[in-house]
Amino acid sequence: MEPKDLSKVWDAPDNSKLTSKQISIRLPILVAAKISALCDIYSRKTKTEIIGDLLATALEQVESGFKICKGDQIGDYPDVGPVYADIGVRSRFRSLTGKYLRELEKEAGIKEPIPWDPTANLLESELEND
Repeated sequence: MEPKDLSKVWDAPDNSKLTSKQISIRLPILVAAKISALCDIYSRKTKTEIIGDLLATALEQVESGFKICKGDQIGDYPDVGPVYADIGVRSRFRSLTGKYLRELEKEAGIKEPIPWDPTANLLESELEND
């Protein structure tokens, strides 16, 4: 998601699940002021929702910036071509995200797990030329 798309998200209903534990952080003054301004503009959203959406967007961008490392070919499909395993940081990030997701769900007593597929298979066209 692009940061410019957040206003569309904030105008929609929220169905997200929160962690069972509160996380406390100190923010730079300018960042806190900007978050407060967003809270005024999108008054139907809580500060928690706005900060969560901002972090989610930033994390998506960080993940998409991780270098992809071509591993073994795991398939070859007529409509898409060869598919390779990702053995780079993106794959490790997704795997660790799944691990912590399941731990947090367990702590929160969530009965229906959030769908998560840590498999980071890649098409030939997605690989960087090394």
